[in-house]
Amino acid sequence: MMTSLVMHSNLTRYNTYCLFLLMTLLVVPAAIFGQGIRFTGSSQPIEKRTSATFFSEAAFTFHDRFAIDFDLQLPNNGSMGYIVRIKEDDQRSIINLHYEKEEEQAVFRLNEEGKANLITLRIPLAHLVEQHWFPVHIAYDLRKGQIELQIARKAAQYAKVPIKSPYVPNVTFGRSDYMIDVPSFSLRNFRIGNDNREIVFPLRESKGDKLHSATGEAMGKVTNGTWLLNDAYHWHKHIQMQSSTPSGATYDTKTKTIYYVNQDSLLIYEVQTGQQRQIRFANPCPVQIKLGNSFIAPEEHRLYVYETHYTTPYSGPTVASLDLTDFSWRMESDDYLQRELNHHAATYLPESRQLMLFGGYGDMVYSNDLLFYSLTDKNWSKGQMRGDSILPRYFTSAGQSAVDHQIYIFGGMGNESGQHIVGRQYFYDLYSVDPASGTSKKLWNVDRKDGPFVPARGLVIPDSNWIYMLGYPEHLTHSFIKLRRFAIADGEYEVLGDSIPIYSDRISTHANLYFDPNLNKLVALVQESDDDVRSSLTVYSLDFPAISASELDAFPSSVSKTNIGFYLWGFGLLCLALLFYFRYRRKQHPATAAVLPDAPKLPVQPAVNRINLFGDFTVLDRRGVDISHLFSTRLQQVFCLVLFHSAHTGISSNLLTHLLWPDKPKDKAKTSRGVAINNLRKVLSELDGIEIIYEEGHYRVVFESSCYCDYWRLQELLAQDADILSPEILHVMERGEFLLGLDDPIFDKAKQDIESRLIDSLQNRISKSRAEKDWPSLFRAADALTMVDATNELAFEQGLYALHKEKLESRARAFYKRFTDNYLRLMGETYDYTFEEVWLRIA
Repeated sequence: MMTSLVMHSNLTRYNTYCLFLLMTLLVVPAAIFGQGIRFTGSSQPIEKRTSATFFSEAAFTFHDRFAIDFDLQLPNNGSMGYIVRIKEDDQRSIINLHYEKEEEQAVFRLNEEGKANLITLRIPLAHLVEQHWFPVHIAYDLRKGQIELQIARKAAQYAKVPIKSPYVPNVTFGRSDYMIDVPSFSLRNFRIGNDNREIVFPLRESKGDKLHSATGEAMGKVTNGTWLLNDAYHWHKHIQMQSSTPSGATYDTKTKTIYYVNQDSLLIYEVQTGQQRQIRFANPCPVQIKLGNSFIAPEEHRLYVYETHYTTPYSGPTVASLDLTDFSWRMESDDYLQRELNHHAATYLPESRQLMLFGGYGDMVYSNDLLFYSLTDKNWSKGQMRGDSILPRYFTSAGQSAVDHQIYIFGGMGNESGQHIVGRQYFYDLYSVDPASGTSKKLWNVDRKDGPFVPARGLVIPDSNWIYMLGYPEHLTHSFIKLRRFAIADGEYEVLGDSIPIYSDRISTHANLYFDPNLNKLVALVQESDDDVRSSLTVYSLDFPAISASELDAFPSSVSKTNIGFYLWGFGLLCLALLFYFRYRRKQHPATAAVLPDAPKLPVQPAVNRINLFGDFTVLDRRGVDISHLFSTRLQQVFCLVLFHSAHTGISSNLLTHLLWPDKPKDKAKTSRGVAINNLRKVLSELDGIEIIYEEGHYRVVFESSCYCDYWRLQELLAQDADILSPEILHVMERGEFLLGLDDPIFDKAKQDIESRLIDSLQNRISKSRAEKDWPSLFRAADALTMVDATNELAFEQGLYALHKEKLESRARAFYKRFTDNYLRLMGETYDYTFEEVWLRIA
């Protein structure tokens, strides 16, 4: 255990740091992959190149020895330059590390700047690319006047250098002073220290220009950097490719390559390098490609294409393979299943060299057969399923665990009889299947209350705890794919990352999910078609492990106590200024509802005994006086936690204490809880019709009809299946974001739940209004959806479509401007299409 963290550190800071490290090790050990900074190098103008300086204002003094450690990722663009400079002003000592590529070697030179090269390390570039990230260790022995360099765990090298104790390092990565030759690289896990003190920089920020230590202190600055944490939340769109004929796509984790194949040619995209090329086959694929089902056999370096059914009589090969070295085809089998198995689950089992299929739909029938194609015997066979039966279904997904090699099958649509005419239901269940014995076991079934979805192809099961999958509402023409993580043990799940758009109007549209453990990335292939012949393939990737929206802005988690009051004061002033500004704007420019002319008039909420959680937190007492100021942030938190649990038994005193006072001793936390509950009851006594009660160890809020709470009323309306476009619901949403200003992660689930219910209901209404050609309702639903999700492209396009049908171009331009302004504000980039381009597209 270190005896001191940093100079002038006190016991509180030390305990905070230890707690941070403990939580990091126990709770989120895998999160190290979703962190760091991407540096822009010499490919950009000087003013756009990245610089990250640590300890520029408050340097630390080291005696005897210290070390600098960090993880590095090299560029794939061949750039070269200085990675890091370590300066000591009093000794006028500058050590820099330079990188360049010579043939197939990565060459690192540690230099005494302006004087001499100290150490040169040459490492095969392929070795570093294969590792993806590799460690760099620079150690100073101030007693011996010696420096050590070790890279990628290769043998360390040493050199004499004129340095002495004490030493006050100033560390700058990337562009530094006049040193402007910078490679493009990525940095993570920066640490500096010795046996007596160590400063750790997790680099888990997602925005801003401050570099925070593990204790949350700002101890440096970055310019023009890109926070890698965003790559674990925002899907990165790599490329979109087109095919004019039926095609299929797959990803080879061994070569990091996407293969998009049709009858005559192959499009190749390398994820790691961004390179793409096209191969024209000397001889076309011997299988007549219809749906383009395909998979990779990595041990053979071959791509297999198979079809199970043709609508017209067919004789010929049904399975063929492509040599990915010389791109020649080989006929594998003419064994013909003659079964239409649309949207079946498939996974390749390399141990037995078999492709396993499950489920599918065709001829008005759902399947629950387990089928195997043997690459050795070159034929199809039906497997015997023992144990728990799986109901017939399609739009199901399967994958093999990387740990126990069990096959997992999740969800889909179907019914008990297997007959389509009976109707279908959505399944959210998980089964494990032993590939050797065929024994199946039902693990759980999730009783979902929010909108329906089907899983995309490919389950990712990287460990014994979690299953990752893509899902989307296939019944909507324009919708979005979302990544979900389910616990294998009990089915608890959460949504991770943002969403991917998908056009799912045709049977050949589908998405595939892959996991590359070497790149630590999830790769998504979205193949869309508007006629079941031509298609487009879009490639996305997401750093693994993926994170939720709440995790995106969770670091730094602590703020100096001396600054909390200042920030709250400033935030309060900002909110007050915005409030007055919008009220002034409303007086100067009375708002007109952004809906078509026949929109219903919005109701007026009660003027007394009212609590609003949408928009600004607002409480009006029995006299109609605004007493919101009596609710401190802590009282708002207590009230909301009790309220959100009140639909059931309430929130236990233990849970309430754990969520709001986790670091306090038990007796002090109990006292704080009692004080907060008493203060809350006192403030709520100013209203009629609301009470906090305590029963059997749980707190609950009880409402009478005389007291109105927008959140509580909205839950009632949604439970009653009220029209999502009813004036009462629209008026609640019009106030603004739910729990505006309450950004504590403890409310993330409540926010996600209410927003998901609203989004799903509005998307369903959009689909219904579009089908019924009810253009006023279509626009109102789209407009309401932008209140919940300001950058929802489905809402944007459908709203414009409704306005186009009503020939309201001027209104459409205003709607377009509002959406694109929000897009720029929230996404940090300009929307890709002009109004004229979108208007022409929807015409």
